[in-house]
Amino acid sequence: MPANRRRHANSVPVATFFAIVAVGAVLGTLALGFLWCKNDMNTTGVKIKKAEQELVQLRQRNEAAQAGIDSLKSTAHLDRQFRSGLYKRMEPVERLKSGGLVTVVQVQRVPGATGELRRVVNERRPE
Repeated sequence: MPANRRRHANSVPVATFFAIVAVGAVLGTLALGFLWCKNDMNTTGVKIKKAEQELVQLRQRNEAAQAGIDSLKSTAHLDRQFRSGLYKRMEPVERLKSGGLVTVVQVQRVPGATGELRRVVNERRPE
């Protein structure tokens, strides 16, 4: 029996070793997955912030362009351009109205028309 005990005295616990390696591999995989998710969230957040800033800039540019369009379409601006002689063939509206050259057409509204879409169904009646 002494030889038998000596043979198992220096053996490596293989089952414990593989269990520790398996637990370590699972924890390492979970840690890498967590870091990947955090990095992906950070990258997505940076992209969203950049898109929001670009949206704000585009809205400001649209507002500035609309203000410019409104100022160019204003009656005062057109009157100034007319008086400066920029439009040579343009005539004042008052003169056109008095001569009968301008007619105001009013759009007739259909009673009950709200501008909403109505559902229409063509069904066969049972005979």
